[in-house]
Amino acid sequence: MTARRPPKPRAAPPPARAERQLDPFQIVDASFVAGAASLASLPPPVSAEVAFAGRSNVGKSSLINTLVERKGLVRTSSNPGSTRQINLYEARARDGVVFQLVDLPGYGFTRRSKAEQAAWASLIEGYLRGRITLAAVLLLVDARRGLEEDDLELVRFVEASRDVARRPVELLLVATKIDKVPSSSVRRALDQ
Repeated sequence: MTARRPPKPRAAPPPARAERQLDPFQIVDASFVAGAASLASLPPPVSAEVAFAGRSNVGKSSLINTLVERKGLVRTSSNPGSTRQINLYEARARDGVVFQLVDLPGYGFTRRSKAEQAAWASLIEGYLRGRITLAAVLLLVDARRGLEEDDLELVRFVEASRDVARRPVELLLVATKIDKVPSSSVRRALDQ
């Protein structure tokens, strides 16, 4: 009779997964709160809000789905201009902190009428200027295109609204679609 080898010990989970399990900021629960096509229809502010802004089809809705680790919470589409209102989602982090994720309509989509584009711009600007619980704006930028004039205009608007509202709103740039940039051009795309 031959001797059996002892079973191999189980490998520890990859570091990223192990760290993720201990991450107090990991979102453990999220749900749709409301969609608002006008400022008047926004629900009253109840907790800190993080807004996702950027051009149409830059990946705002997809990023929210990734952060909450739920593929279908936020509806995504390959057709630009699908998000036509401000959509609010309540999120709860592992440490118990509750906050709102806010999916803003994209800008720069030319297949909408000038009137509809103006209405969206007014809605976004009104939200950014007047929402007292707005804590941060994540400006998503397509790495293949870099910062465009519409993006720079939004940056200037957020910076100006900080002064008017007298509240600290963080502005963070997020490069998206980096996987579509040739590896030899990634550094140049990020430097833009």
